[in-house]
Amino acid sequence: MSIICCGTKATRLPSYKLQQTPPWILSVLFALQHLVVQASLLCTCHFLLLQSRPLQLQDQSQLLASSLFTCGITTILQSSLGTRLPLVQAPTFELLIPALILSKQTVLNRTSNNETQRSLICTGSDCEQLQNGPHSVSEVSGALLVTGLLQLLFGATGLWGWILQHSGPMVIAPTLSIIGLSCFKQATFCCSSSWGIALLLIFITGLLSQNLHSCHIPIYSWELKRRTDRRYVPVLRMLSMLLPIACIWIVFIILKIVIKRKEVESAIRLVQNQSTLITANSSSSVTGFGVELEYIPWFQIPSLGGFGWPQFNFQTLTVGIAMTVTSSLSSLGCYILCSRVMSSPPVPSHACNRGISMEGVGNILSGVLGSICGVGSSITNAGMVGLTQVGSRHPVQISAVLFVILGSSPKMSEILMSIPLAVHGGVLCLTYSVAVGAGVSYFQYADIDSGRNIFIVGFAMFMALLIPRWLVAHPGHLVTGWEPFDLFLLSLLTVPVFMCGLLSFILDNTVTGTLRERGLDTNFTSCLPVLSKGITKGQQDELAEAYGLPCGLSSFFPTVYPCNQLCPPQLEIVTIIEGEEDKLLSKPVTDS
Repeated sequence: MSIICCGTKATRLPSYKLQQTPPWILSVLFALQHLVVQASLLCTCHFLLLQSRPLQLQDQSQLLASSLFTCGITTILQSSLGTRLPLVQAPTFELLIPALILSKQTVLNRTSNNETQRSLICTGSDCEQLQNGPHSVSEVSGALLVTGLLQLLFGATGLWGWILQHSGPMVIAPTLSIIGLSCFKQATFCCSSSWGIALLLIFITGLLSQNLHSCHIPIYSWELKRRTDRRYVPVLRMLSMLLPIACIWIVFIILKIVIKRKEVESAIRLVQNQSTLITANSSSSVTGFGVELEYIPWFQIPSLGGFGWPQFNFQTLTVGIAMTVTSSLSSLGCYILCSRVMSSPPVPSHACNRGISMEGVGNILSGVLGSICGVGSSITNAGMVGLTQVGSRHPVQISAVLFVILGSSPKMSEILMSIPLAVHGGVLCLTYSVAVGAGVSYFQYADIDSGRNIFIVGFAMFMALLIPRWLVAHPGHLVTGWEPFDLFLLSLLTVPVFMCGLLSFILDNTVTGTLRERGLDTNFTSCLPVLSKGITKGQQDELAEAYGLPCGLSSFFPTVYPCNQLCPPQLEIVTIIEGEEDKLLSKPVTDS
């Protein structure tokens, strides 16, 4: 019976790794899975941003389409020229928090100039006119453009690769953990719309990915020699996110259509003289899944300056700098998380620099197109890779093409908004919990029983949750006398990832401790080879295979950056075969 259901060991296929290409049928299904998971982060960020800066329905659809279009282009660049990890690019909360602060401050200044009540939450026709004015998104677009330019600069100089080289497990572990914990507010908000749907999604996904992961289903493929080839694949685990989301989504749409029709029929019976008008309105609502889509175009490629050209001032400059720091730090954590859950070689510094540069290109495109949510490496999709164990970059590239297609049709992109909000909450709970678990797993490389490490981890994580929560509740207490600098500090200190990364990095490099305590001895070799006492020839080949650029493109990207020469880690000489060059990592020679 086990042979019929699960095949033999010789016919079972393992999980797809980074360089492997699944069959086209599975690749398309995996791409759809990336799409629906990315929609959770995309729709949540758009919904939260539009709460403080409402737009008309047509503008909301165009804004969502513009974000999808930008995410597709940046995902193609990231998977081809960046880190080459299967990372989907999407709006992140690290970009959303500074954007919300800048957005509220802009409304605050305009209401103050018009002698309206000075408050962060403004109501009334005057405030609505100010929010929907011609400059409603120009300031945030300008901050994103500054962010993209700075990310390009820091990626070209190798700054973030240098920071990664000097970050041990006592920095990576609490930072990854706080990335997962920092999403609990957004997850709670989404799940509160229907805890039953959210818990049902969590239960089904956990059952498929954890309990039924050994169940293999036959997949047939066509070959010239064998005509048909049968292989057994753990489809239930690989599609553990797509299957429950699709089922809940379809049932939700059917129930919504049935309820709408019942409401329309009762309304027709009560108001006979308005039956024609009600029927016309109801048909458009049912077709658009509850959203009136008749004024939204089917095909419209995002245009440059579609929401107004970016505006630049001291506020956009300071908030753009804060966005650069917070988004890049979160992206580094996402790179480490993705390579960790796939059991791939750790990301080298030059690949991180390329990845940050490609995200900079994406944020420049976001600012020019008016996609005010920006782009960054998606923690949700990286967590999904850990649950499904599908780490191939081929489905990610197919999903990027789907993003571009949906981004060219505002009416089609609106379909993603019909996914229940509770489904988004369940997805956030599942994927961000993987980040927490991956962060905790890094403690094994350090001496966690050390009093020094216990203090660093506890203090950094506690303060990273305490300070942002207090500043969000009392933003007026942070006043230096210069408003742009206040926005800069507020944009940085309200992001838990920045607070945890900064405190753990400072404490780990200032509080005295042995290499064993810090986790920088040979036990950390399998975690980050760049910090080990040497890199073997086999590790070099493995890194080149995983993160090397395609033939003909490696000459356009350097492997040694200026910042890599600043206090490089002291590594021992590694014996290299004669005639071969080490093109991946620079190894300073220690004095013998």
